[in-house]
Amino acid sequence: MREIRFGLQGAKKRVNMLAGRDVVLVVNRGRNKIEKLRGRIDEVHDGIFTFKEDEGKINSFSYSDVLTKSVRFFPPDAM
Repeated sequence: MREIRFGLQGAKKRVNMLAGRDVVLVVNRGRNKIEKLRGRIDEVHDGIFTFKEDEGKINSFSYSDVLTKSVRFFPPDAM
């Protein structure tokens, strides 16, 4: 079972702090499908945020993905 350390507001605050910065997202898509995406958080909305990859592709994620650690943030030079 996944552990939730901070609430939904904490996840929103963390994403807002990273908005506009270059980051690496590690996304767990399930069934051992892990993706590493480079880019930046493009837009922040009430229920979701969008992530624009360096190649131009746009992905959207919910804040619950951050809470359950399906989406993790890393500095661009970490990977």
